[in-house]
Amino acid sequence: MQIEQEIQHLFKDRDDIPLFYIESGSRLWGMASPDSDYDVRGFHLPSKAQYYDYQKHRDLIEIMDGDFDFVSFDINKMFGLLAKSNPTVLEWVRAHIIYFNQFPEWGEFKEGLLGKIDYKALYYHYLSLAKGGMQVMQTADNFTYKKVFYSIRGLMSAELATQKIMPELLITDLFAQIDVNDPLRHWAEAYLEIKKQQKEKAQLPDAEQQQILKLLNEKIEALNLRGIQITNDLNKLQQYLTDYSFNLKQHFYG
Repeated sequence: MQIEQEIQHLFKDRDDIPLFYIESGSRLWGMASPDSDYDVRGFHLPSKAQYYDYQKHRDLIEIMDGDFDFVSFDINKMFGLLAKSNPTVLEWVRAHIIYFNQFPEWGEFKEGLLGKIDYKALYYHYLSLAKGGMQVMQTADNFTYKKVFYSIRGLMSAELATQKIMPELLITDLFAQIDVNDPLRHWAEAYLEIKKQQKEKAQLPDAEQQQILKLLNEKIEALNLRGIQITNDLNKLQQYLTDYSFNLKQHFYG
């Protein structure tokens, strides 16, 4: 699929200004199944007319066309989420599969941003993601490789957040950040290739389900013993985003 062409076609009849689009989800994390969708995520500037209009306009664009799943936030929504150190949007910013990028001085902006985020927000997001996946996988016919690896990824990322270490996006790089003797890492490395060969709804054999649940729950118990405080200065982060937003809008709107 030519993602760049899909994005250009999408904005051909729109007045919005496309800024930045990446691949998200399992393809970004290096654990896609043969039938995985293309999860394209990113940001746009609303049209100049909308920007100056007193009326409030919708702050996102959503398109689902076959296996092309597209979501775009407008710049104000993006920066509002970044001000909260939103881990999902931070993953989009950090993505290495980039289809389109019109942000001025992007590298400098990203480096400055990542030095100002709150790891506490990352911790609770990834821990919640893992626990949610574990609840779903224990309902009827949902104990899939996909859910298991999403939970593993969440718990490993949460563990790194307690150490103020940015979790890597690519799953094999994430494993490398975890203690080599960690039982959960050992299991995940052994099963990753199996996961990538299975379809999205493929389930673990019954004999493996209790083993991985035990490892996941042990990791949660270990994380519960750790505390984490707010790690950043919110005012500095907000001012940083305000300054960049001002320059960005001047650049495009004049």
